[in-house]
Amino acid sequence: MTRIAMLLSCDTFESFFGKTFGLDKESYLTSYRNDFAWEYAAGLREQQIETIIYVLSLKHSGFYETPDGFKVRFIPLAPWYRIVRRFVSRFKRFLWVTYLSELVNTLAFIDALPIYLAEDSVSLLYIQEYWTNRFDFLIDRVQLPIIGADHGAKDTFAIKSNKRKSLPKAYKLVCQSHSEIEKVTGYGGNAILIPNAVDTEFYCPDPTERPTDKTVLTVARLEDRQKRTSDLIRALQYLDNDWNLEIVGSGPDLKRLKSLAAKLGVSNRVRFLGFIRDKQQLRSKYRQCSIFALPSAWEAVSLVVLEAMSCGAAVVTSNIEAFAGLIVPQVTGVQVPVADPILLAQGILVCYDNRLTLGMAARNRVVDTYSKPKMFAELAQVIHDYHAAANPIHALAPVH
Repeated sequence: MTRIAMLLSCDTFESFFGKTFGLDKESYLTSYRNDFAWEYAAGLREQQIETIIYVLSLKHSGFYETPDGFKVRFIPLAPWYRIVRRFVSRFKRFLWVTYLSELVNTLAFIDALPIYLAEDSVSLLYIQEYWTNRFDFLIDRVQLPIIGADHGAKDTFAIKSNKRKSLPKAYKLVCQSHSEIEKVTGYGGNAILIPNAVDTEFYCPDPTERPTDKTVLTVARLEDRQKRTSDLIRALQYLDNDWNLEIVGSGPDLKRLKSLAAKLGVSNRVRFLGFIRDKQQLRSKYRQCSIFALPSAWEAVSLVVLEAMSCGAAVVTSNIEAFAGLIVPQVTGVQVPVADPILLAQGILVCYDNRLTLGMAARNRVVDTYSKPKMFAELAQVIHDYHAAANPIHALAPVH
């Protein structure tokens, strides 16, 4: 079986999975599965590709196999990184710090990474987010083919001269939209279109009728610069008092969002439900909501939108490029401009009035185009093609 490693983009396990989701090492390994990396590992395993999830950590190290057969490698960061990271974090408001922090983070594990790749017999490295500066540093230091992937990062902080050098060196760059492909090929990268996908058998409509109450659901990390959850809270001002908002997720802006709800006098209509680990519970939320909304400023093809649509929810999204292939306006959903709470409220009302037909069309759209088997078969073929080209004699050998 082909073995690859998937390097996650978070700077440390503790800051992302620990602080944001309240996970420790044991819960991450044994019970947490509501994340793209686990979905990819499961999907590729069915395609005869074994995936080791690589996570950077301040505290943990070692190779682990989970009870359900997944493999995880905690890569320890150099001891000095803890001190330097604390210093750099004080200057986050400066744009150049984004570049510096990624450089420092990469230096803290760059010597160890090739050792673990060799020890784990990895034949290809999948790097989450090719627009990061980390990608530029790794491309010349890892002696393996690299697949860089789009999972929603922006190119805002990318240094263009570095991207012209690094992107063409990747074996493949997996993109989520046609506009992303145009951008990547403009830098000389070998881009392919493979959008996110969802388990349409698990995320399916409830056989009973959808509720008639007026509840908007959003599922997002509470980082408002990207997710714009504050726009949903503001939109409540323009909806009658029968409307409520349920927010599933946690993150650094939780306190600020609660303060905003109180300031606007809508606290009694906003329910902060925290992070939901259980996938069945999350599926129930998708099925029970009247409207699902994600008014993000930027995204890849969002998994939570796919999951909601697959459950038959009527959806409202921002009109960003990532959703262009997924949302056909007034057919599979409703789109509104970014950062406009008034139009967002109007979009919610339009969506609610047409929720049954929109929800049915949304479900069909996901089943036809964004189902897991199709996506993982395409990604697996990209990986298998590399091995066939690298080992032509073995690839042409007869199967006994």
